Amino acid sequence: DVQLAIRTKAGDESAFQRLFDKHYNWVYSKTYRMLSNHQDTEEVSLDIFMKVWQKIDKWDTNEGSFQAWLNVVAKNTIIDAIRKKERVRETLLSMEDETGVAPLSEYEDSKPTPDKIVESQEAQEILEQALQQVTKPNHRTAWMLRHLEGCSIAEISQLLQRKEGTVKIWIFRCTE
Repeated sequence: DVQLAIRTKAGDESAFQRLFDKHYNWVYSKTYRMLSNHQDTEEVSLDIFMKVWQKIDKWDTNEGSFQAWLNVVAKNTIIDAIRKKERVRETLLSMEDETGVAPLSEYEDSKPTPDKIVESQEAQEILEQALQQVTKPNHRTAWMLRHLEGCSIAEISQLLQRKEGTVKIWIFRCTE
């Protein structure tokens, strides 16, 4: 670290890249523990390394290790980000008081995100494939009524005109 930091002080971008690669995961982890938001964490982590690049001249080899100095830069940058976020939130809240209208951030979008849509489609495909492997239609129907439609055993028993014990066995066999 010391040699890489000294080379970075001299303007060596490849040395800085190596420091970045070596310490990025640690900085990201530290930042995420404080912010609990991946998007903010990514932005602040990059800000930390931007400050490292800009202020590397302030690091003194006699005052401590590069890691210790990086820790101080990270801590201060994270605190600044939290303060900035609080100021923005306070501004939005004061705007809400003045206008009587909640800021856009208060309205939640009920539509699923693209990754949730893909995840749901994949789960649906897996479920359909599994249900196709159930060879007995009564078992499949009983399982679907119970787990997809939310029917009680008694309701399924009435619908299929079978005893409750039989319905329970069918559902159990379908899940094996």
